[in-house]
Amino acid sequence: MITLNPCRRSLQLLVAFLTLAVMILGDAYADESVCGVLANWNDFGPYDYRDPANHVPTSADPMGRLKRVENVHFRESMKSVDLKRYSVERLASEFVYTLRVFPNHPEALYAIARLEKLASGALPQGAVSPFTPRISADCFFDRALRFTPDDPSVHFIYAIHLHGQKKLTEARNAYQNAADLGLSGPNFHYNFGLLLTETKEWALARKHAVIAYESGFPLEGLRRRLRAAGYPVEK
Repeated sequence: MITLNPCRRSLQLLVAFLTLAVMILGDAYADESVCGVLANWNDFGPYDYRDPANHVPTSADPMGRLKRVENVHFRESMKSVDLKRYSVERLASEFVYTLRVFPNHPEALYAIARLEKLASGALPQGAVSPFTPRISADCFFDRALRFTPDDPSVHFIYAIHLHGQKKLTEARNAYQNAADLGLSGPNFHYNFGLLLTETKEWALARKHAVIAYESGFPLEGLRRRLRAAGYPVEK
């Protein structure tokens, strides 16, 4: 049996403690190393999209923070992600700027996810550092969820993104997070219902379908799926 002297033993205990701390904290900061910190160099943002103060003009900012960003970087013509009108590089740059300032901007999150899909996952990349995140839909969802984990719209759009990638378990969790945070409305219930048909949770899918259709949702895909599975939702 080898007996360590007190100093050496203390040193080994310290090393073991620091190693454990790195293991525990590593995951907490792993996303920042790839997806970047939320702070911006010029301190313009990040701002919470839900805050009414960001939507109204002020004497100091006559356009208002949100419009000042959207009028240049997220114009109406950009929201449709029209690659005949704009290049992938241009749209990626504009969407990234918008999401750096408003990480939980719902339309911009949806737009960058669509752009990534249309570009076959090949969004333009630069050097990654704490202040220059990797340009990917996953990173900007990660940033949004870090910034406003209580925003149900972020969880919903993330669920749609995951659902489109056929990551059904993760998508279901994201839909449920949105529901737990109080999100409702026909669009939400319809999409959650579609996911539940893919996980074969037919009774729960029908429950969401009833809410969606009673609220006037127009698309019939969910109704057809449920009818074919023996869980009809009457008109």
